[in-house]
Amino acid sequence: MPNVLPRRIYAASSWRNPIQPEIVRRMRDAGHEVYDFRHPAPGQEGFSWLDCGGEAAAGGPGAGARTIPAYLEAVRSKRAAQGFALDEAALEWCDTCILVLPCGRSAHLELGYAAGQGKDTYVLLHEDKFEPELMYLLNTGIATDIEQILAWMAERQPGDVRRWHVSSGGHFARPAGLALRLLREVVELCVAAGATEDEIIGHTVEEIAKSRQRNEFGGDPLAVSGEWADCAILLKVFAHHAGIHESQTARAKLDVLWRRAWEPGASGALYRPGSVPVFDRVLDGLLREPDPLAQGGA
Repeated sequence: MPNVLPRRIYAASSWRNPIQPEIVRRMRDAGHEVYDFRHPAPGQEGFSWLDCGGEAAAGGPGAGARTIPAYLEAVRSKRAAQGFALDEAALEWCDTCILVLPCGRSAHLELGYAAGQGKDTYVLLHEDKFEPELMYLLNTGIATDIEQILAWMAERQPGDVRRWHVSSGGHFARPAGLALRLLREVVELCVAAGATEDEIIGHTVEEIAKSRQRNEFGGDPLAVSGEWADCAILLKVFAHHAGIHESQTARAKLDVLWRRAWEPGASGALYRPGSVPVFDRVLDGLLREPDPLAQGGA
């Protein structure tokens, strides 16, 4: 396995937490990238309800948005939208979320969102305002010392599929090539699930004939998101009925993929060394029409 990459960490905590700045510093000193909600971007200060104006700013520090009307006015403001956009983008960017206690509802929502996305999530306990919480078991680990969490993270690569793909040499030169790579895995899933050779060929031939009749070959960028959603939904249905825990199973498989060597095809899809199919070895002369999704750096 290559050297363990530094994490992209979202530190979920509270403005009232006095140890939060020190925890952020220790994680950065360990080589990790850390999103600090107190300083979310260069030249940006962290969000405050007072910044929203209106009734939320009338009572002074600590009094903002304390009623439902004041909250609804503030949360619909331009400043609230800006603050939310920064935090939401950081939650998408991170591969790890660490809850730094003591903190409140907002930080717990952020941790839950990250856990629901299958990211690595940790809870850093603190004696101040400590309350036992059974559902902390949803997370990757629970610790009383940031050094323990740093040690755990040093033992495995980040659980971010996009980072694995790029770090292993993958890219996105031809989207259709990645879709065809998915097709190969779907065939393997069908075989593992008990489909016969005739069934797999029959279904494939029918889909090809349907697309030919509809004159769909050549690509349709507007249809891609819907077709992707069909695949994602059916995989969730399959996981439910097959008793597969999606996030745990995917994370365990990703740990295996990090340890393997990979070779990218011309499309950007990854294959085991020496197994790149002939259709993905070169792009020149392969495409009769321009790939519509590849245009404009999509």
